[in-house]
Amino acid sequence: MVRHCWLLSIMTPWILTSKTQCGRVKNGWPHDSGENLMSERTDNATESGAHAVGPGMVVAMHYDLYTAEAEKIETSKGGNPILFLFGDSSVLAALQEALDGKLAGDDFSVTIPHEKAYGRRYPDRMRRMPRKQIDGGKKQTFRPGQVIHLRNEQGPTHATIVKAGKFMIELDMNHPLAGVDLTFDVAVDTVRPASDEELAHGHAHGVGGHQH
Repeated sequence: MVRHCWLLSIMTPWILTSKTQCGRVKNGWPHDSGENLMSERTDNATESGAHAVGPGMVVAMHYDLYTAEAEKIETSKGGNPILFLFGDSSVLAALQEALDGKLAGDDFSVTIPHEKAYGRRYPDRMRRMPRKQIDGGKKQTFRPGQVIHLRNEQGPTHATIVKAGKFMIELDMNHPLAGVDLTFDVAVDTVRPASDEELAHGHAHGVGGHQH
């Protein structure tokens, strides 16, 4: 079953990590700790004049996301391509490293171990919370496996419902893809230089990217 888009973590899909307003984001989950790939704009044009993925470039791409067991988790196809500024925090650093140097029209597959994706699962990240604290007394319906939005001292985050009782709800605070090795089938749609405004804001503007 194709589930909620995780590639871009709070971006359109969850393929990657998460995004909020201008600037970097935190989603309350551990994810790949790759070095920041963003740097000054460089001339990434090839001899043919095509732009290659790299620092200072805005990339549009489609992807299918699978587990190591070939279970399809999600896809961006059927909608707009995912748009991001190379080096920003909206896409897993490990996936961006695999994209580095690719051109528009390139297709490739890459498997990312969970250590470089959303980390391992931590058994001690289970919580019990009063139902009223989650739904504000609105008596919402919750089901096991449902991902809900919460806010803690670090900001907005997500949790997976393990068990929903009449008064208490058991939550798994791990990222839903923690402990999962991920395989991405990627199709690079376009690659273009970022605008000065995009570089200043630290993210791509336009359909599939950040909308002001």
